[in-house]
Amino acid sequence: MTLDDFATAIQRDLARMATKDDFERLAADIRNVDRKLDGRFRVVYHQMKELRTDVSQLNGIMVSKAELAETLRRELDVSPFAKESDVQELAERLAAVEQKLGIKHSHRAA
Repeated sequence: MTLDDFATAIQRDLARMATKDDFERLAADIRNVDRKLDGRFRVVYHQMKELRTDVSQLNGIMVSKAELAETLRRELDVSPFAKESDVQELAERLAAVEQKLGIKHSHRAA
């Protein structure tokens, strides 16, 4: 082996080592970025889960209010103890509550 062959082998070895080190650093950087994104994704996932729960609870509350108003209206319609003046007053009050809650007045048979 000549001195030129030896120098060429050393240069190739140095180039290979430098490339290997570069790849190792690049791989470490990618792992760090991946960990950060994974953590952020988990935070967003949990926030979305909480938001879905909140929306579900709000839907349940609104359905409950609408059912309550309709149940009260039906009970007043069939109550033998209710006087006509009381029924009219309660109907007006119920209509006001429905309006405040944003519930549309349902059509009833007379």
